[in-house]
Amino acid sequence: MTVAILRISALLYASAAAAYIFHFVRPRHTRAAAVGFWLLLAGFVVHVLSIGWGCAEYGGWEFFNLRGGLGMAGWLAAGALLVLLRLYAIPGLAAFVLPLVVVSLLPGVFGAIGSRSGSLPEEVRRPAVTLHISVAAASVALFAIAFGVALMYLLLEREVKGKHFGALFSRLGSLDALDRLLQRLVRAGLAVWSVALVSGAVVAQHVWGKGWTWDAQVFFTLVVWVLYFGLVWMHHRGIHGRRFAVLTVVGFLVILGSMIGLKAVPDITQHQGDFIRREATR
Repeated sequence: MTVAILRISALLYASAAAAYIFHFVRPRHTRAAAVGFWLLLAGFVVHVLSIGWGCAEYGGWEFFNLRGGLGMAGWLAAGALLVLLRLYAIPGLAAFVLPLVVVSLLPGVFGAIGSRSGSLPEEVRRPAVTLHISVAAASVALFAIAFGVALMYLLLEREVKGKHFGALFSRLGSLDALDRLLQRLVRAGLAVWSVALVSGAVVAQHVWGKGWTWDAQVFFTLVVWVLYFGLVWMHHRGIHGRRFAVLTVVGFLVILGSMIGLKAVPDITQHQGDFIRREATR
């Protein structure tokens, strides 16, 4: 049932993406953007139902695999996008971000969401674990939106640099507005990622007795933090624009690569994302 509800949500998100892309191509059709917003809102609400049903069906295990993690990040990205569309008059943003939301749901739509069922063991039923998973998904969602904004900035910057003031120039907003939004998203994402890093160390200390190890997952988490911290430092040094946008794109690709790569290689990381003692699973 969880997968069926998720498929409805994915269909609504895809329809919203189509509406916003149509509006991006044909900006005179303002009604398409309004339809897209309500479809996005409907998809978000149905996604909430899917998450709630999944908690009842899988007992929380769905958040300890890549499918569930991406789905949660997609839901948070959709929620953040709803807020941003109200705060910023850049409907084109949805045309870049919503396809990412749809892609994040595909693993859950075409496969089982939870790899296990039943109640979570005592060692992971802790507030710190809930906090860690929530903020980790939220930071990925913020970085995903920043990725979309960075692509918009690079496309617009290319138009301006080449003095080709065509269709994109009138549909992507202004370089200054995109630059400010991108910097805010990166700062917010870094703050939330920092909470995920600290809460992960707290959980690791409880489970393994070590808050820090050179585990592959911990290493890539630190790499991402350093990269985005470097972006914030660049901003304070007055460095922004194209270089800032390019590094934002690179940072998100590193996040995706590490998420997929760490799951694809067996036993490369200590806990495989579930914070269960290895000896307890034998």
